[in-house]
Amino acid sequence: MQAAQEKTSESQTAQRQFHNVFPEFMENEVEKLICYLELRRYAQGAIVWQQSDPLEFMGLLVEGKLVIKREGRFPGKNIILAILEKGSLFGEMAVAASHPHSVTISAVEETQAYVLSFDNAQNLFQKEPALSIKLLKKIIVVCGLRLQHTGSRLAELL
Repeated sequence: MQAAQEKTSESQTAQRQFHNVFPEFMENEVEKLICYLELRRYAQGAIVWQQSDPLEFMGLLVEGKLVIKREGRFPGKNIILAILEKGSLFGEMAVAASHPHSVTISAVEETQAYVLSFDNAQNLFQKEPALSIKLLKKIIVVCGLRLQHTGSRLAELL
């Protein structure tokens, strides 16, 4: 009985965390999405993935910070591309394709993220098409905003 109560409590906490980060999703949608997600915890300094690793999942950051780095021209020198905070998506390509990662991501501090694996994404797309479309729209908006930001930064450099 206690194990069932703990599982229910964990599920409610997960739903609350997810909904706080992504308020555009209704409670019943969050409840469905949580079934396809896995909560992962990363200690400070932990590597989420290395540049050139295969894409296996996308993440939805709910606590902590991640740093995105890319190897520079000189061996051992990394360029910090971004620092992601609560509410950020990362690894979005993993829901649609399997390319190697172009960046390394590591935890700046204790971090929690919900991850959606490629296989779970495919199951979600099949079983929950309307919810999948809503999630994909969110991903498109995030990618579009990142592209705008990158374009602005590039224009400043030229």
